[in-house]
Amino acid sequence: MLSLFSVVAIIFQGRVVALRRRNQHLEAMVEARSREVQVKALELERANEALRDQSVTDPLTGAYNRRYLGQRMPEDVARVRRAYENVNLGKKAALGEIPDLQFLMVDLDYFKTVNDVHGHAAGDRVLQDIAAVLKQCLRETDTLTRWGGEEFLIVARNANRAMASQVAERIRSAVEAHDFLLENGTVLKRTVSLGFAFYPFLPGRPDLFDWQKIIDLADLSMYAAKRGGRNAWVGLLAAPEADPERLEAGLPTCIEELVGEGHLKALAALQPGGELRWDEPRP
Repeated sequence: MLSLFSVVAIIFQGRVVALRRRNQHLEAMVEARSREVQVKALELERANEALRDQSVTDPLTGAYNRRYLGQRMPEDVARVRRAYENVNLGKKAALGEIPDLQFLMVDLDYFKTVNDVHGHAAGDRVLQDIAAVLKQCLRETDTLTRWGGEEFLIVARNANRAMASQVAERIRSAVEAHDFLLENGTVLKRTVSLGFAFYPFLPGRPDLFDWQKIIDLADLSMYAAKRGGRNAWVGLLAAPEADPERLEAGLPTCIEELVGEGHLKALAALQPGGELRWDEPRP
């Protein structure tokens, strides 16, 4: 017969085993609940991220919209200013990496005829294609924004002014070479007109014009490219010896005067016979 001590020991051992199993069960429940909470938190974060993306993205082309640009530019401008402040203070950060921003306004030529002849669905298809072509021309650090209608704005970061013409020509020629295939099998050829300007407009003077003013100058340059025959690009650069006060007083209304006085440089690649004109109504 079992002694009283043995009985008590068996009961105690059974109780310990039961408690251990209960604890393991509770731990498993807590772990499962924790995983469930983590999964739901991840799903919520993904949903919020999708909503954020939708709020700053053009639904047709997948390019960013103006809201995104408004959110992003203060950060970019602050970075440029810090870089030039470091240079001006004589720190070692002196423009080993160029901080400048190149703004390129890109407008699809004769886009209205696509809608008029082939319908708005075809127009949407062309806009999607043009966005894809532009993205292929950009670096990972650059941003493509649908500015409105058939206009797109590119912000190229760490942009080299000496390479500005090559950037514009790469975009122009890529669009010209692209075949725009419609759903009915029709192949269209399209071109773009581009205008560009840099921030800071005068190197080393980021306080001279804000980034919105640079976009206006890029827009004016784009319309000059259209006057010059379309399928073209035009850029405005401040001359290194430009007088900041003269630029501030003369832009954007006196571009030809400022070019003649040596304060501005106008770069252009126009169609044969095209003429660079700034003072006419928009085409």
